[in-house]
Amino acid sequence: MNVLYKLKETGRRALAPLIYRYPPVGLGPDRLYFYLHCLKLTRDVPGAVVEVGCSLGGTTVVANGFLKHTRCEKEYVCIDTFDGFVAAHFEADEGRGTPSSIRHSFSGNSKALVEQILRQHRIEGVKLIQGDITKLSDAALPSQCALVLADVDLVEPTRAILDRFWPRLASGGMMIVDDCHEQSLWKARIAYEQFCRDNAIQPRFQYNMGVLQAPARPS
Repeated sequence: MNVLYKLKETGRRALAPLIYRYPPVGLGPDRLYFYLHCLKLTRDVPGAVVEVGCSLGGTTVVANGFLKHTRCEKEYVCIDTFDGFVAAHFEADEGRGTPSSIRHSFSGNSKALVEQILRQHRIEGVKLIQGDITKLSDAALPSQCALVLADVDLVEPTRAILDRFWPRLASGGMMIVDDCHEQSLWKARIAYEQFCRDNAIQPRFQYNMGVLQAPARPS
């Protein structure tokens, strides 16, 4: 984190009780609804709920509140760099048309700031893992998942999520990929469609999110 974004992060932490009085949710209302709906659909599926690309943790706050009020106990894991995009990943997508002006959209963050926001909203038990999803060890990832939200915007990390978590989904488990609108500035849809093509899966889109559901696994 460079000096400018470190100052930004420090300011956010100091003002967190005021500026994060309400959860800083990055998903639009329709996509947030769909994510919560998928939490309901996978209620009885064994395994963890995983967000890859949790930003400031606003969606995490709302989702954990939903799980609590619906009396659904799930391990909840968030994976993020907590420091914006990996430079090489963003540069690759610049070559696909992603504008350079949004390169630092998620900079000025930190794991400590997300922990502070979760505490502020009385969310306990969420496991935060800091790292690049393309490089994290297999041992760092949950062995079985009920629902995975991929919200990393860029092609290479999105494809890594799909490749790494698809075998970890329990029977009936789901993965949903944000930013799959055809006109989106982000290119996650490219990775989703590539994955579907490579695995002979029919692409399915709901609320501009790519959807995957695991078939029955051998017992």
